[in-house]
Amino acid sequence: MKKTLFILISALLVASLFLTGCAPAAAPAAEEAPAAEEAPAAEEPAAEEKVVVGLVQIDLSHPFHLGEVEGAKEAARRYGFDLRITSGEGDVNKQIQAFENLVNEGVDAIAVNFIDVNAFGPAMQKAADAGIPVICLHSETEGCATVLGFDEWYTGRTVGDYAVEILTEAPCWPDCQAANLQGLLGQGLNEARSGGWKEQIEAGGVTVVAMEPTDWQPEKAVAAMENWLVAYPDLDLVYGNSDGLTVPAAELARANGRDDIIFVSVDGSDFALEAVRDGLMASTFLYAPEYAGFWKAWAPYRAAMGETLDKEILIKGVLVNTENVGNILELAKDQKEDIQNFEFEKSLPELIEVYMK
Repeated sequence: MKKTLFILISALLVASLFLTGCAPAAAPAAEEAPAAEEAPAAEEPAAEEKVVVGLVQIDLSHPFHLGEVEGAKEAARRYGFDLRITSGEGDVNKQIQAFENLVNEGVDAIAVNFIDVNAFGPAMQKAADAGIPVICLHSETEGCATVLGFDEWYTGRTVGDYAVEILTEAPCWPDCQAANLQGLLGQGLNEARSGGWKEQIEAGGVTVVAMEPTDWQPEKAVAAMENWLVAYPDLDLVYGNSDGLTVPAAELARANGRDDIIFVSVDGSDFALEAVRDGLMASTFLYAPEYAGFWKAWAPYRAAMGETLDKEILIKGVLVNTENVGNILELAKDQKEDIQNFEFEKSLPELIEVYMK
């Protein structure tokens, strides 16, 4: 906002110069005075450069990450900063290089969704030496200006409690079996998202027979599901740590005649909300990709502008099932189709409350 005001003032000053000094003064006669030296042209005030924010994703193929990009672009449009989006393409070495490229370019702030936070020590030091604030997404390490993420333990526990609630009404009770499609091992959000779920579902008396990492890749989720259909013929419930994993696994199970397996998930992507509405999944957990992406660009912009952020910013979502999916679909639709007017600056619970009314 400060930079926009500076540009406006500069433009007004230039306009004033043209209005008051556009008529040249009459030149003196040669015999009356020696020729005057030509005065140097006045320099126009230089417009201050825009703030530049870098966003480093794990990859740019996962549906949630792509939705985040759209939200991040809207934050840049709304607040007038330049946004540079890159990723590690699923490779930690490529991600570190992408991060260091942004440091070398001298961007004003960086947000990074770490593939492996423990590998970023030297890169984080380079950012610190350059005076570039780093917003750490979903994982914490030394040098973070703030940690921005989701309340993952709350999410995992909420989904776990709901899974137990569903299974108590299922034919398998009290001998139900469950499995978990994980994301990327070593990533903070994955550990909490799985850990909270496992705590609650085991406390509820359900046996967890498998927990398989997928690196957030749908094809790996499908491969795991294929194996489980053979290895665990009595499998009753699958929890996927992301809709991009859960929906393909659910579609595979249905194609193999196993529509008795219950699927619960996390993300709240539009295709998963439709899967809940249509009965393919029992639930998802709303994080809203465009909303999350807006914050992942807006927070580093605020840091670049000198604002002191809280040490931790947690986005808290809500469980979505057949009871509230219609309202949440409206929210998801608006953040896509009316993105320029969507109130991303509000907390997600505040927005959910509006749509639930």
